[in-house]
Amino acid sequence: MSRGAGEPCSQGPVLRPNLQTDLLQTFVAVAESESFTGAGAAVGRTQSAVSLQIQRLETLLDCPLFERTKRRVELTRAGREFLIYARRILRLHDEAVAAVNPALGEAGIRVGMPNDYAELFMPQLLRRFEADYPEVRCDIECDLTWDLLARLDRGALDIVLGIRHAARSTGRTLCHEEIVWVAGPHFEPAAPQGGPVPLVLYPESCPYRARATEALAGAGRPYRVVYTSQSPTGIRIAVEARGAVTVTSRRTVPAHWRILGNADGFPDLPPAELQLFTAGAITHRAVSHFTELIEAELAGSTPTV
Repeated sequence: MSRGAGEPCSQGPVLRPNLQTDLLQTFVAVAESESFTGAGAAVGRTQSAVSLQIQRLETLLDCPLFERTKRRVELTRAGREFLIYARRILRLHDEAVAAVNPALGEAGIRVGMPNDYAELFMPQLLRRFEADYPEVRCDIECDLTWDLLARLDRGALDIVLGIRHAARSTGRTLCHEEIVWVAGPHFEPAAPQGGPVPLVLYPESCPYRARATEALAGAGRPYRVVYTSQSPTGIRIAVEARGAVTVTSRRTVPAHWRILGNADGFPDLPPAELQLFTAGAITHRAVSHFTELIEAELAGSTPTV
């Protein structure tokens, strides 16, 4: 078929950009530090060299990756999307190098779990993992499940062990956790049984908090949140210092705390699903092995419902 007037001639195959790893490393450093100066310190380059590398990357992609202001550098929408893939490419690069020569590779796994589970499981997990993979670095992040899942979605974590949220059910359920009411060893009701229960809870995004408040409301028992903390240490201090009540999984209850039940005027709480979330298909054997260690640790710990 002949080409009609005004039709563009064939341009041939589109030349795809060659994304060098040093450009991607600098891009990730700028995204994480939100600063060209901070990124320069991280990658060992001057601020001007970092700026030139970002310009080069944006030229190759024909797309702005950052919005620059006087105070900070922020990712554009395209930059946020590209960050996920840049991290994956760099990680796969490290894994490929480590697969053929562990001495040259810097492969590592990035694991996230709530503080209380990290305190319970992580010492044993790390000892066992390091015995099997001494050359693989393990980076641990502790936070609320919802925040860890956000990092997993951004490509900043490989594995998350956490409690299932109603709005997120993409994880694999490992077990059901028995959730209990607990108080310090010297707890005495600050009010008659019908009075408000003094609660110490995690922030609003915590599924345990929702279980506690919904159960009390359903039982017609008033409550008052007297302290909120993201840290298990903060929760423990407040429970013991303020004579308050909190909720947690049975397996993480401190040995000297009291478990409260129906006889104390507290309704039963529905169990929670402890799930394992991963960043897509697991391709790194070390990541797969770490998930196996988590499952073995759960199977050998305190029985749950």
